[in-house]
Amino acid sequence: MASTSLADGRDDPDLTALCSQLAALGRAVHGTPLATELADGLTAVREGAPAAPLLARLGIAPAGQDRDAWGGAATVAGLGSGHSHGEQYACPAGRCGRTVIREPGGERPRCLVLGSDMRLLVD
Repeated sequence: MASTSLADGRDDPDLTALCSQLAALGRAVHGTPLATELADGLTAVREGAPAAPLLARLGIAPAGQDRDAWGGAATVAGLGSGHSHGEQYACPAGRCGRTVIREPGGERPRCLVLGSDMRLLVD
């Protein structure tokens, strides 16, 4: 992976948003010229580039600014506290703050942005 300022283990909130909503974004741009922008941008992100330029090319505001409905990371009251009995997985490259709970017997989560299995977090 190419080295960038965000590939050093710091969270990229734009990558977190992109990762968590990539499937919906892919469906939204399917068959449009933005599908090529998304594919090209994902290649750059996989090589270590920050996600903000890709979001900008897609017309999506960066983290900390108002986003389109798909991009806002909303927290539902009461969720996110406590401890799940499932395993918790994180970004395989440590580049974003997204975590996924895998329930016992469930499939291991994959990062669709980076194209690899997410890494298991140890308590």
